[in-house]
Amino acid sequence: MIRGASALALAASLSVSCFASSPPETSAIPSGAQRVTVTADTAGQLQAVLTAQAAALARGDAEGYRATYDATRPAFRRCKQETFESAVRQRGAPRPMKVLRAEEYGDAYVRAWVDGGESSGVSRIYFRKIDGAWVQSEPTETEVGAEKHTTVDGIDIDYWAIDDDVVGALARGTIAARDAVVEHQLAPSTHPFGIRFYPTRSVTTLVGCTLVGYHLTNQPNDKYIRFFRYWFTPDLTALSPVTISFIQHEGLHWVQDQFSPGITARLDWWLTEGWPDYVGASRSSEYKRAVVCGTPTPTFKQLVDGPPDLPDTPPEEPVRYYAFANTMVEFLYARFGPDAYRQLLEAYKSGVDPSVNYPLVLKVSPGAFYADWLAFAKKSYC
Repeated sequence: MIRGASALALAASLSVSCFASSPPETSAIPSGAQRVTVTADTAGQLQAVLTAQAAALARGDAEGYRATYDATRPAFRRCKQETFESAVRQRGAPRPMKVLRAEEYGDAYVRAWVDGGESSGVSRIYFRKIDGAWVQSEPTETEVGAEKHTTVDGIDIDYWAIDDDVVGALARGTIAARDAVVEHQLAPSTHPFGIRFYPTRSVTTLVGCTLVGYHLTNQPNDKYIRFFRYWFTPDLTALSPVTISFIQHEGLHWVQDQFSPGITARLDWWLTEGWPDYVGASRSSEYKRAVVCGTPTPTFKQLVDGPPDLPDTPPEEPVRYYAFANTMVEFLYARFGPDAYRQLLEAYKSGVDPSVNYPLVLKVSPGAFYADWLAFAKKSYC
């Protein structure tokens, strides 16, 4: 999970034209909204909304922030509120997203391609007019179009009609991730993973707002990765490298289950999440440096148990743990070699006690491993 295949010969070259694009399937204009069209001024008007939104976040202005988004969308509202609370806790806000392109979606929405100025890439967000004013919004479950399915090079891809125009990019990015996943298979598999792209919060289950995607661990017969956040390259033609790395991360969870069904229920948390995070390159060196050098280090037990799953746990806290777990696997590879990971998984089939498995495989105690890893991480990143 990110808070992010078979051993057949895999090669494919796809273009967007491989997929027939159908018109968006939307319902009538929602109550309280108005019909919209894109003009030469639209991108600038949307940019003004995003600039006001970022300014309100920066000064902790809850009322000003609420004025920039559509509070009638429950799941969307929940995530916007969480963003505000996180910004207040961290005493900062991201710089305003830059609108690159605006296009009509149905009669009531404008879809904007926006660059957040971060490494993730370009995202697609939606706006509508309420009482004559633009607000950030999202189409409802009945406005995203029909659920669709395609199979490309053996990979099942599920999506909604709202993404018809980018399904070629989704497919190409998934194939690139699948090819990387296959290189790290721990055991032969009988089928490739599939992927399901959720375009808005309204069509997702109740998942965390910072969650990028997940694979249902300990259920090897469920081949699907679920993806809730995905980004594109600046030219708007492909999934961004960060998105592909996150698909790799979840594909590697699938690899763990193919190796031994249910193994991740037995592993230390850092072994479960650190391996796909490190091998899939899900965390940048800059982020690892900021976390390792600038935040408190979890105890060994916390890294075995995983981040706290409590109602009052800030959503940014679990993300921090991933950076530490990533560097632990980096240390495991550097000190003990890449085969050590598979050997640890074999040991955890028989028992789940680190005080038994670490000496058995690594010839060191858990305490010595933790101390040596921390010294390695500080030297490498600080």
